[in-house]
Amino acid sequence: MPPLPQPLPPALVAPAPPRYADAETALLEALDWGWAPPAPPNLKGPAALDYRWLQAAASFEPDHGLPASPYAGGAAAREAQALRNLLRAPLEQVPGRLQALTLRQGGTSLALWRWGQRRVRDGAFPPPLRRAWEDRLLAAVPGLLRGNALRHALCWALAEQDEARLVAIKSRAGQDAAETVRGFQRLFGLLGGPSPDLRLWSLPELDYRDVRLDQLGGSCIWVVPAEAGPLPVLPAGTVWIVPSPSGNQDERDASLTGTALAEGQALAERFRAAGRTAHFAPSSRAFEHLGLAWFPILIELDSQGYLKSIRMGDAGPRQP
Repeated sequence: MPPLPQPLPPALVAPAPPRYADAETALLEALDWGWAPPAPPNLKGPAALDYRWLQAAASFEPDHGLPASPYAGGAAAREAQALRNLLRAPLEQVPGRLQALTLRQGGTSLALWRWGQRRVRDGAFPPPLRRAWEDRLLAAVPGLLRGNALRHALCWALAEQDEARLVAIKSRAGQDAAETVRGFQRLFGLLGGPSPDLRLWSLPELDYRDVRLDQLGGSCIWVVPAEAGPLPVLPAGTVWIVPSPSGNQDERDASLTGTALAEGQALAERFRAAGRTAHFAPSSRAFEHLGLAWFPILIELDSQGYLKSIRMGDAGPRQP
């Protein structure tokens, strides 16, 4: 009886060829988190061209030129050229070109996302065009960009208190986005009602209290991490809540421990040195239960202390 074949030693087993989908996900995740881009994969044929188009979309600056197309011909080349034509078209032509644009390539969707995001941030898109751009990307590939478009659309619906838009987004997003949509529905339910309670620690004293937002002493609540460098000066009547970078403290705990304690102490030193006050929120779950999931967050209260508006994430202002 012949001997059974033996497996090859690990060193002799050929590695699996790289897959475009994996390389695409790695690049998009790096871009989303602000990481250094991954090393380019050793792709062949059309996949190599698709990745070069994705790289061009990831590196182009919307205010400085257009992403360079690597395609010589075919449907991919026509899609890339249509995208380039849209990006340099007069504003009145954008809606028609947007509807006609195919989004078969990840690079096309990425370039459209980066370009539109900048235009919205600069105030260059009227609301109907912004919604059309969001809706186009809600049907895009890959999934990570659909998620970005969903977050963007929901944040703006909340900022504009547009419940009809929320319903329309829900119908487009599908079951996979149900939990995200429910978080925004909870926030819509808070509008016009009393302030929620949160467990916060004062800065720089690090004393804790369970408190409603309207009991913090301001008509605007600014929720954003404290970045490195000098602490920003906030407008009068604005109260700053500084969320924990780790956010891993149990929301029921009445004392800071572990990582949350170290973070609170470091913040206390900064605020004490600057002669400033704020509030430290060590639990991310407390915010997530309310639906407050993306920074920056600006909450405005009315004269009775009820929630007047919530601007969050993509619709949140860079400064209060």
